Amino acid sequence: MSAIRSLVSRWGKCRRDAGAAATKPPRAVLAPTASGVVWLLAVFALLAVAVNYGNNLVFALAFLLLSIWISAGWQCRRGLSGLEWLPAPEPEAFAGEVLHLSGSVRGLPGRRHGPVMLCAGRGRRRHCGPAAQAASGAGDGAALELSLPAPARGRRRIEDLQLFSLHPLGLWRALRALPDVMALIYPQPAGERPLAGNAPSPAHRRQEAGDFQGVRAYVPGDSPRRINWRIYGRREELAVNSFDGGAGGRALWLDAAACEGDLETRLSQLCQWVVAAERQGREYGLRLGNGQDRPPGRGRAHYRACLARLALYGERTAASAPPVAAGLSAAASTS
Repeated sequence: MSAIRSLVSRWGKCRRDAGAAATKPPRAVLAPTASGVVWLLAVFALLAVAVNYGNNLVFALAFLLLSIWISAGWQCRRGLSGLEWLPAPEPEAFAGEVLHLSGSVRGLPGRRHGPVMLCAGRGRRRHCGPAAQAASGAGDGAALELSLPAPARGRRRIEDLQLFSLHPLGLWRALRALPDVMALIYPQPAGERPLAGNAPSPAHRRQEAGDFQGVRAYVPGDSPRRINWRIYGRREELAVNSFDGGAGGRALWLDAAACEGDLETRLSQLCQWVVAAERQGREYGLRLGNGQDRPPGRGRAHYRACLARLALYGERTAASAPPVAAGLSAAASTS
């Protein structure tokens, strides 16, 4: 009976060890740099001189340099393999601009880690961000950043992300692969048509009396209580908070029917209107056609939701939503 219990306990221990090994981060890949190869060639040259002339001092120097070379490789790999990668939320950017990837690394307690970098790509196409010293133990960790050119709009996968280290002497480079990151790329804000000064198409949304409607330029005689001092502190311009009356304000519809050009041109125009309406503090809605409308609203969450709808336009399956291009075409035909 005791033998059976021993076998069962060993089997359970093996299962736990296998599960723990599966959850460990991938090991760092180690390779010598160009400087490391030159260092090693110098060691071989010193060994050849020592053998040829029988000089013990040159032998000692050669083996000292070789031990430093080996120790640097061990420290480089050890410093990178014990790091924990903490990715930031999904990065966002406008097409044609710079996409900022960020995250943090946290080291093991009691272990000294060298500077590390966040990189993307391989070989000569590898792009790396600034180096940061990894913190040990609990905490938020050291922040890492990487700037890449934003691709076309949509949800894009950023591949070949790595943690990169040359610590301590630059003789070795250690790479550790990271999971792919999904980035949301908005359309590029562009267009010749400015945002309408007044809402040409009311949203039929009644608001309570005294609801905030945005800001406007200060006019002599306005009450000092309505001056927006935050805007004055940033721009040194007097602006007044505007409120609606008892009948409620009129929201602005950003309609695809008012845009011209191909699909990407219209999405860029709508994106520009969304950015302008948000900067002006307007209440706005998005009308794309074929059930793709966004009700009027304001605020940061509404702003990001409108941009996300423009970014993912056309990427939905036919079962979940009609094609976006067809919606814009139908909207254009009614203009």
